[in-house]
Amino acid sequence: MRSFLSIVAAPALCLGVLGGVVWDNGNHAKPQDAAPFHRAAKAAIDAWPAAVGDWAGRDEPLPAGAIALLKPNAHFCRKYSNPSDRVHAPVRLLVVQCTDPTYMSGHYPPNCYPNNGMPQVSQTPRTWVVPGVAGPISGMEYHFESGSMLRPSRTVVYNFFVLPGRGVVPDMDPVRQASGDYQRRHYGSAQIQVVFEEPRDGDPAWRDKMFAQLIAANAGVIATLGPAGI
Repeated sequence: MRSFLSIVAAPALCLGVLGGVVWDNGNHAKPQDAAPFHRAAKAAIDAWPAAVGDWAGRDEPLPAGAIALLKPNAHFCRKYSNPSDRVHAPVRLLVVQCTDPTYMSGHYPPNCYPNNGMPQVSQTPRTWVVPGVAGPISGMEYHFESGSMLRPSRTVVYNFFVLPGRGVVPDMDPVRQASGDYQRRHYGSAQIQVVFEEPRDGDPAWRDKMFAQLIAANAGVIATLGPAGI
């Protein structure tokens, strides 16, 4: 005859496992837990100045397809021009912040530009130092072909991501990893691009200077989008 202990052991073990699962699920971050963060992120992005030094910005709409893909909490695409600079073309600044990193997974330069008929010709890991930003910014520099055979030109994209709990990350891999992290997933991700249109013999030093100027104009946004402790 089975003892009382052997009879109740299996059900008790099952109840214990079930209780552990319920407790663990109860400790996962929920969308409502991240709501204050997303409000702060939107306010910080919306505060990016439209004028940076001698460069005046004009907002341009993102394509409807990109909006449907990203479901952004906050975003803008801004074209900065300087009438007194007759050497350099206008520069675009794109900032997108999503409530779920999954929404960002298909939207980054190696995917978007070739799909729009601009082959990628190079990519280089970069590190930039920007006044007002704590620590270096690690990202990627991408080059894409544009123009024609007779008038070739190049689109250069400086790109990086910001993840809550991680800070600045250089490429898409950590963003994809965040999609499966249930403690951080609801805090989303952000992507920042600075886009230059130039001839093939463009000026890298000027690009770096312009990138730093645009990011430094709202340097505090990096800390807001990537707080520690999440």
